[in-house]
Amino acid sequence: MKKGTRYRDKWDSLTKDFLIKKGEFSMLLSCFILLCIGFMGCKPQPKDIFKQAGEATFIIYTYNEYGIPLGTGSGFFIDAEGLGISNYHVLDGAAKAFLKTNDGLSYEIDQVIASDQTWDIVKFNVKNPADVRFKYLQFTSDLPQVGNPVYNISNPLGLEQSASAGIVSSYRSDSHGDVVQITAPISPGSSGSALLNDKGKVFAVATFLRQGGENLNFGVLIDQSKIDGLTDNSDFNRKNAIFNHKENLVLINQTASSNDNLILHALEFKDEATIAYLSYTNLDLPSPTLYIWCDMSNKEESFLIRDLDRNETHYVSYATIGTSKEKGTEVDLGSNFKFKVYFPAITKSLDRIDIICGETSRGWQFRNINLSQLKKEIAINDDQYCKEYAFSIMQKGYLLESQQLFNDLLEQNADDYQSLNAQGIIAYIIGNKLDALSYFSQAIKAHPNKYLAYLNRYKIYVDDKDYQSALEDLNEVIKIKPDQPDSYIYRGALYAQLENYQQSIADYTIAIESEDFKTDAYVYYLRAISYLSLGNRKKAIKDVEIAYNLTDDAEFELELQKFWNNYIYY
Repeated sequence: MKKGTRYRDKWDSLTKDFLIKKGEFSMLLSCFILLCIGFMGCKPQPKDIFKQAGEATFIIYTYNEYGIPLGTGSGFFIDAEGLGISNYHVLDGAAKAFLKTNDGLSYEIDQVIASDQTWDIVKFNVKNPADVRFKYLQFTSDLPQVGNPVYNISNPLGLEQSASAGIVSSYRSDSHGDVVQITAPISPGSSGSALLNDKGKVFAVATFLRQGGENLNFGVLIDQSKIDGLTDNSDFNRKNAIFNHKENLVLINQTASSNDNLILHALEFKDEATIAYLSYTNLDLPSPTLYIWCDMSNKEESFLIRDLDRNETHYVSYATIGTSKEKGTEVDLGSNFKFKVYFPAITKSLDRIDIICGETSRGWQFRNINLSQLKKEIAINDDQYCKEYAFSIMQKGYLLESQQLFNDLLEQNADDYQSLNAQGIIAYIIGNKLDALSYFSQAIKAHPNKYLAYLNRYKIYVDDKDYQSALEDLNEVIKIKPDQPDSYIYRGALYAQLENYQQSIADYTIAIESEDFKTDAYVYYLRAISYLSLGNRKKAIKDVEIAYNLTDDAEFELELQKFWNNYIYY
């Protein structure tokens, strides 16, 4: 045997052993990789968690007893039949609530079947006549460790299906019981949404945050056993008795055809009365205090419900506003006033109705209300909901909150007429007349056939003593709405400033001949001043005497007396 052959055989043997071991290693490596892939496949990716959670998460819209938007929150389904979970405080104070799923469909929340105010949890079902099968989330009792990821999908500030992620910061106990502190961002509107672990399972419900810090967000710990043990709804019913007994409350939320500032929110059919719920927002800049009333002396000109199918009329029996112009209820500029109008109990089922207060074009009129459709229709317009809520909170102390909401609406629709007027009023109240002028001008440009923005801009021009521009705007107001006597008084005063006393007298006379001002002492006084400026002392004396006889205001009587002594009696 040759020497070289012996070494070659040995080398071949070593090579063979190596190849065998290499094959075994490759097989082991392949198995390891497959195991890793299998392990990774058991843990969903964040995008999959958000997709699954989004299909089961909904936004909640709540309404108070007036049928006025109360606020939004979040929730999620926990079974396919429509059993849902949210925070107690989301539904607290509501008379009705609706939810909208990620496919855009809306459902009314039917009954709160269990609640715990301390824990801040409610369990409820939805009206589901079509027997829709809902996507839902599952619970886990295994809490993620501090530092582990946490996921949330909710509706912060009404921004639907917003996904956020963070980590578990700590576990704590407070007045809610056992809670988890997380860094995943949540905001108002996120309340009631699920907090999910890295497997997409629910271990807590987003409940509150602490202001003044960064990412100090908290959720109440929850699992299936706690939900199953939640069976008592007496706590919620005690505070919100109307919620589970609301079949006879019909949401309408319709603006009056003749006045954008008046909204009919709801109609409720009770055994003892039928009640209309309304609100009026003063967006009339020339009227820092506006008066609203329900004339009880003339039922034909007062509130009534007309059954369009049976041609029957139901007249008002009582209202929570003044009963005459002299006893009108004050509504301050930039504020929203809510009121009720009572009718005798209507036992017949109504389908199509009108609700009106006065048959003339100036009357408050809500025409062709289809109650049958409204009882079934639950499609929710997010912008309209937001707008109605913004108007409902327009009060001293809440104007900045309203302003932000109107800003959000104008970002979606820069030409929204009501939002532009509201922003102009708020800007004027807080002392920014330049912005107010800009908002009113934008409203006029976008809607040249609507009168209110012209009227409001007129007041800005008067403040700036630009009487000619003010007159041009008032002329547009009168052209669009010639039956509004207030406008003739405003224009009469403008003509007096421009020393056109003949036209001033003509406008004051139009106002005096109207039902609204035929007994208004102040308009006679204004006309007397214009008559005297033309040298017509006889007619001035007559108007001052009429004004004196009409008024019982001691301060105004003193003003009339001074005018008489200084300019007429000599």
